[in-house]
Amino acid sequence: MASVSQVRALVNSAIGSKLGNYNLPDGSKPLALWVRGQQQVPNDWTITGIECVIDEVPEIRNQPTLSQAVILSTRWPVYLTSYDTAQTLAEVRQLLFQNFPDIQDPVHVAQTDISLETLKVFIPDYSIQPEIG
Repeated sequence: MASVSQVRALVNSAIGSKLGNYNLPDGSKPLALWVRGQQQVPNDWTITGIECVIDEVPEIRNQPTLSQAVILSTRWPVYLTSYDTAQTLAEVRQLLFQNFPDIQDPVHVAQTDISLETLKVFIPDYSIQPEIG
């Protein structure tokens, strides 16, 4: 199983050049790529352009098989949001799908007059474990 650092590095190499920035109170502007765990993006940070958030803990599902094995599927939730109403997620979505052709369950929500454009995808990471018991 990959670590969240590895997933972040892969996502950064795939779409990092298209992401926006966090605007911190001290004037610095780091890349808008966040690993969400116990801490959310601080409230006093503003965001320009496109933000990517990766959950620190992957989702794990189990699927029993007829051969008495259990397939554990690990998927990393990745969320994209465009904070620039003039910039769509189309190009970033295309790059993400090209770099991760096995993306699962993409959910795209178009921009409206009351919400920002968002995209949620799962990047799978599979492993097979013997069934216990």
